[in-house]
Amino acid sequence: MNYLKFYIFLLLMLVVWGYSSTVSLAHNGDLDELGGHFRNKDCVYLLHEPTSLVESASNVEELIILIQKYNSNDCKHSLTADRVDLEGHQLDSSRSSTENKEVQEVSSSTPSSLQLGSTYPATLERCVDGDTAVLTVNGTSYNTRFLFIDTPEYTSQKEPFGKEASAFTCDFLEKGDITVQTDGKDLFDKYDRLLAWVFVGDKLHQEEITKLGLVEDFYDYGDYIYEDTVLNAMEHAKANEVGIYGGETEQGFGTWGYILIGVGIVLTVFTMIRKLF
Repeated sequence: MNYLKFYIFLLLMLVVWGYSSTVSLAHNGDLDELGGHFRNKDCVYLLHEPTSLVESASNVEELIILIQKYNSNDCKHSLTADRVDLEGHQLDSSRSSTENKEVQEVSSSTPSSLQLGSTYPATLERCVDGDTAVLTVNGTSYNTRFLFIDTPEYTSQKEPFGKEASAFTCDFLEKGDITVQTDGKDLFDKYDRLLAWVFVGDKLHQEEITKLGLVEDFYDYGDYIYEDTVLNAMEHAKANEVGIYGGETEQGFGTWGYILIGVGIVLTVFTMIRKLF
């Protein structure tokens, strides 16, 4: 009977813990100026208490534009319509975006003055992660996605070597004059990020970060000018076993090290439970 009471108590504690964890993940601090916030576990934007600013958005796409302006969470850079939860609130679809000065001002930050296959001087406005930064080009701020490479995440997710990739990119961009070069078939991706090769002086960022073993994959949607250069840099990283390809994580434990630690934890817990009963 005592065992039964213990199991019931344990089950209740697990339920309470699970609920409290869900609540803490769902509610991440204060609301932004729109009356919402991001849920960090899945980067869903929750519109809890819409303010007057929301009234100017006639659809979800226009709301996303406002979220990207007024919210500081890095989740905003990959926000799509399916990750916006209005929580029952209705947007006024009868309003035209031409009547909305707020949306017009933000939308105008993505002009059509840039062209494919061109080179432009740029300045660093803000670092984001290993393969993304906010750059000013021709006086306009662009959330810029570096072409071809994919580095470990260090925004909403904290992946191994994401911190190193982010730190390298930020340090690299602060070292000198930045130049961006557009390439491929698209100026912007589906998240309205400018796609570009990024240089500081005569050094290509994508090549340098790949040589350090801080690039885990590539996205290849066409023929890019510097593909072979970056692929050769990847071969260099693997041959020299640096970064991701060094057989160790950023904490210094190899794969087998983590397996052994996991087995040790399981055995320790099992032993403690046996002693209780």
